[in-house]
Amino acid sequence: ITITPSHAFIASSGSLRPFSRCIATQCDLPSRSLRVTDTHASTRSPLGGLHMQFGKQLPKNLKDAVTQLRGSIQAALQNRVSRMDVEMPYAANFGVEGRKTVKAEDMSVVRQEDAEASDRELARLIAEMFKGTGIDENMVIAFSDSGQAKKAVRQWEFSSVPGEVIVIDAKGKKAKSAKGGGSGFGAKKNVDEEKAISASAIPDGTEVLLIVAPTAKQLNAIETAASNLGMGCLIILVNARLDEIVYASETQQSFFKSEFNRVFMLKPSPLNTWKGGVLFRSYPDDFQLCMPRTIGFPKILVQKDEMPTLEELNEAFKGEKESLEGDIFAGINPFNMFK
Repeated sequence: ITITPSHAFIASSGSLRPFSRCIATQCDLPSRSLRVTDTHASTRSPLGGLHMQFGKQLPKNLKDAVTQLRGSIQAALQNRVSRMDVEMPYAANFGVEGRKTVKAEDMSVVRQEDAEASDRELARLIAEMFKGTGIDENMVIAFSDSGQAKKAVRQWEFSSVPGEVIVIDAKGKKAKSAKGGGSGFGAKKNVDEEKAISASAIPDGTEVLLIVAPTAKQLNAIETAASNLGMGCLIILVNARLDEIVYASETQQSFFKSEFNRVFMLKPSPLNTWKGGVLFRSYPDDFQLCMPRTIGFPKILVQKDEMPTLEELNEAFKGEKESLEGDIFAGINPFNMFK
């Protein structure tokens, strides 16, 4: 995938830095970093010989989802989007760290360590998309606490993950940063692991900032950082779950939902009052509420160019309920597709 910078980032203001040094560089996701077995491309149905089939847009598994994610980020960069939000299913196993896959029936009680590992894996995949572009040297990957940051450093110690790992601190106090050492990740920084850094102290010259699974308490710090860095810094929220966070005010909610473009969303069972369905969006295409079926293409219940409201999702599920009852081709657990 070729990342082509937006000239608007270069010419409109001298303070806008990103992408100006990588006119046409490659953004390739190393195949070794994604080891997802393609087990969901075809699955036997209760009828015996029939198989699941998936639409061209809805990913058929996580490997397909990551491929589409790459294309979405590329398209967003070409359209000068510098505030992005990416959301993948809870505890999705991208195969980066070699952990066991959580069974679909256990998704209601996902272990915190699995969720954190999934967030970490997704952050790594996104970071590696920028490897070799030039701007990866000024990439920062921010975690919500020092424990998660240090776990990331340990996992990435001998990998090729670009950037510097820091901690976002909700109260503005100094927080410990975590950086790698030796000949692996973070070696070129060669900075004491106990050096303090806070959200307001994001390194000067940062061109790409990945913020991984932030909490509600950190939203103010993120908003401040976004303002201080300006639109010349690409900021990507990784599994921020913007629809599930409790905001401090309507103003804060409006900022995050208007400022950050939902460039990629893959959300199974998006409404907790209904089981099933997948809310999907791959920039620049529309948002879709899809209902996977045992045979045939997924049924699209809602399709629009903006995020559907909870009311719209609820009405769509209500309208589909009667057609699902007694349908021998319905009833796919969407978590089985993207676990």
